[in-house]
Amino acid sequence: MSDEAHLSDIELEAPAGPVQAFQSIHADIPFVRSDSVHLVSRDTEFGRIEIRALMEQTSSDLLERRYASRGYKLSRSADVTLGAYWDGKLVSTLGLRRDGGSLAADQSFPEEMAAMRRQGWQLCEFTRLAADPDGPSKLVLASLFHLAYLHAMHYWGVEFLVIEVNPRHKGFYRRMLDFQPHGEQRLHRSVGAPAVLMSLSLAYGSTQVAKHGGSLNEDGRSRTLFPYFFSPQDEPELLRKLADVYGYDA
Repeated sequence: MSDEAHLSDIELEAPAGPVQAFQSIHADIPFVRSDSVHLVSRDTEFGRIEIRALMEQTSSDLLERRYASRGYKLSRSADVTLGAYWDGKLVSTLGLRRDGGSLAADQSFPEEMAAMRRQGWQLCEFTRLAADPDGPSKLVLASLFHLAYLHAMHYWGVEFLVIEVNPRHKGFYRRMLDFQPHGEQRLHRSVGAPAVLMSLSLAYGSTQVAKHGGSLNEDGRSRTLFPYFFSPQDEPELLRKLADVYGYDA
């Protein structure tokens, strides 16, 4: 969920990539490269994947049109929106919202969110997940998640990411990234569909990147998404790029 739409018709058990956990982007959305700033590229057997920072107003307007076509309205803007381009076409987006005492997840899961804050957890929220199912899904998804978690952890001091997902996709997020569920299934108020609240420890994510990041799972040791993240040696340069784009001290 988290501004996802109609995920209930996606069958994750089918032989397909993890990108299916995202809302689809279709070719009628005219994202252009001039609406974004380059962060990093990855050369793969599928071609070059380029991760860019999307300019908020442009990305917001376009995403609002996309979700409106499905009968949904986006909640407040993301604080950071990342996009992945493949062969010059935008194939995936991921947004981050910083916790200022209220996130979209508070609407459907107020008790669970309050409990996290009482424990002193520093939170942020993943939102605006969208992807083209024809793209190279694992590398795209892993690249976006890695940039997002680096930004949240190093520049916002975040300890846990939260996300609302359709119950059918709980297994995907748990299996691929070790997101943990909180509380019972609820009705997502803005979407009108069932939702589950999940969180990911960024400290745990860091240990998994240290073990598997950049390996592309060539040894077959991991069934998660972490081998498709960037390598640990890439992180200082990724942090520098994020600092340059968003105006932080490197």
